[in-house]
Amino acid sequence: MFNNYLTLGVLVISVAYLYNRNSSTKTWHGASSPEEATANSLGTLVSLPAKQVHRVAVGVNGNVDLIVSATELLKALKVEPRKGQDHETLKSLQDLGETFAFFFEKGAASERFFADKQVFQNVIEAANNLTAKQYYVGGNAALSGQKIASIISACQVLFVGPVGPKLKTLLHDKISVPPTSLKEKDEVHLIMEYAKGETWGDTTTPIATRFITSNDEANGRMEKLETFAENIKDFQADMVLLSGLHLLPGQNESFWKNRLKSVVKEIEKIPRHIPVHLELASLADKKFMLEVMNQVVPVVNSLGLNEQELSFITSAAKGPHQGVIESDKNLPEIAVVGDIIHWILSNYGKGNTMGRNSRLTRVHFHSLSYHVIGHVRDTWSNIKSAVVMGTKVASQQACGESQFTANKYELKIPDAFALSVNYAPLRRKVILYDPSNPQTSWQRDQFDFHFNPVLVCKKPGNTVGLGDSISAMGLYYSQFQDN
Repeated sequence: MFNNYLTLGVLVISVAYLYNRNSSTKTWHGASSPEEATANSLGTLVSLPAKQVHRVAVGVNGNVDLIVSATELLKALKVEPRKGQDHETLKSLQDLGETFAFFFEKGAASERFFADKQVFQNVIEAANNLTAKQYYVGGNAALSGQKIASIISACQVLFVGPVGPKLKTLLHDKISVPPTSLKEKDEVHLIMEYAKGETWGDTTTPIATRFITSNDEANGRMEKLETFAENIKDFQADMVLLSGLHLLPGQNESFWKNRLKSVVKEIEKIPRHIPVHLELASLADKKFMLEVMNQVVPVVNSLGLNEQELSFITSAAKGPHQGVIESDKNLPEIAVVGDIIHWILSNYGKGNTMGRNSRLTRVHFHSLSYHVIGHVRDTWSNIKSAVVMGTKVASQQACGESQFTANKYELKIPDAFALSVNYAPLRRKVILYDPSNPQTSWQRDQFDFHFNPVLVCKKPGNTVGLGDSISAMGLYYSQFQDN
């Protein structure tokens, strides 16, 4: 395997050098930069699916996000900069400081449960006392529904999850909330944001992102799960987005094992012609991750995840490229991501080599600089448009604009890249990035793959919920083939 990495690295570097040397004075169909050419090209790559979705059900986590500056809050709490250490759950201000430092140094988004309710309430009180703070819709499911309702005028959204008074006022007016979801008090999640180049102690973070924590009882126990399938049936949904599983490890193992069985039971009540998408979020418990992969993933049709979740899956389940993806402080190589998506579909997807009974046919990987969707051939259509829409939403939401202003963005993908490390026919094929034709597609076994770069916002205003917006729009533009 080491020889594969070495050969691949030498080949890609050589091609990239020649490409850069010969393209220094190049223009792209009248555009003044690769970013402008990419932005111009993206608009020509999107079309709506032949059969459009009109009713989307989302569940089962929702809350109010309290957004503050991470470093300002830590100063207010008198938490001094310290050596980073990842804690699966937080029980003290020291745990908060160490876990924050661990991900701040990497520039990696993450989320951890705060087990001590009183300490968490003290943290929230300090956050509320900061001058600069914002309140938004939070929770992966609620954010997905909010994005679809705000962008797709012809689509109605049902949200099943805990909805307190503040969240109810923040939700889009096209989102229906069943009476069984209403509660007297909001669940609050703390979003600690930081900018690219921001410092804390001696550490400077490489990208803009956030650290999230909560002491969320309703979402942490998935209290609204049992009404999910029943409400979907009454709503007559065309598509279902499910998230919130990542909050369960805050409970004891016996509890979350039983809840995962209940998740499977509820999903199996949903008619088979309705596609079900599972959106993952940051996890630290390998045993829990394995249970999700073995129990829940095979009963959904689609899976959404970022680089942290992809890395954690291949580590927990002993998949390919564990050492490479875990040690890479930058974003994982496109070839590595393609291999892991292929492994997920081959081992956990429909028609897998392990003899598992599975409905999974689609995996949507999204990262700061690029997205890849892999799917079982002939199970989904319009995927090229779907992956483009995911990247467009990521760019424009981060910069807070509906049209591209090219000088606000930058490309962070290599000039040349391979499509696999462990599959020789794709390893030998090096792709030269062409801004006037930004999308790359390939096939491997019974799977199709589609890659698209992200125009990365140089000065992002809001990074919260990007993954949920990406997956929601990517799924909306994907047409499920009811087989």
